[in-house]
Amino acid sequence: MRAICTRCGTCPIRYQSICGALTDDELSRLSVISRPRVVGAHQPIFRDGDEAEQCFNVISGVVKLVKTLADGEQHIVGLIYPPDFLGRPLGDRHTYTAEAATDVEICGFPRGAFEAVLEAQPKLERKILEFTVRELDLCREWTLLLGRKSSYQRVGSFLYMVARRTARSGYGYRHEGVVRFRLPFTRAEIADYLGLTLETVSRQFSRLKATHIIAMPASRDVVVPDMALLARAARIDAGGDGRYGAEPGRRPL
Repeated sequence: MRAICTRCGTCPIRYQSICGALTDDELSRLSVISRPRVVGAHQPIFRDGDEAEQCFNVISGVVKLVKTLADGEQHIVGLIYPPDFLGRPLGDRHTYTAEAATDVEICGFPRGAFEAVLEAQPKLERKILEFTVRELDLCREWTLLLGRKSSYQRVGSFLYMVARRTARSGYGYRHEGVVRFRLPFTRAEIADYLGLTLETVSRQFSRLKATHIIAMPASRDVVVPDMALLARAARIDAGGDGRYGAEPGRRPL
């Protein structure tokens, strides 16, 4: 397990997260209320309906968002990677469960103290708005994926999204154009996320492997030799606006 990064100056997401809006002096004041910790894989960070006592910067690892329906059935509705912001700083209660899909390092901020910092630092509030707008854009793209794409394109789009985000989050890497990463989900969870059956997801993985768009040296290990080829299979404009998780101000992979 990685050691907790306790100094803001050495934080790996210092300039990509909401903290990138702050000067060193402003950041030092924010660090007074920060509470870094590690959450083990499959452990909850907060639950649907809990009081929103804290919000978080995700420093490393992958968080899955789960929505519980009225009948108790649960569905995965999102993925959070570094340097995303997690929680509801201006809301009373969480509207989904956040669970660590891998070991996750987060930096928590008590809600009341964080709201006071927001009032004093308009730049920080604007940065949170930027992250919120980006999340809305991702939700719109995901609505298109679930509503209009074939099962093959859905699985390809999911892999493309994960490949791009893990390559810059520390949960995967890219070398000479080849992206390698470990899936944060089981295939059953991927099926739930994509609105498909487990059998359909398995068939599409096999199809992607048979055409050499991906390779899988192990059950959860994925190698993408050519991201542009995967983008074409998934009907994604890889050279466009940085959809599926590009960081603000960063060119897509």
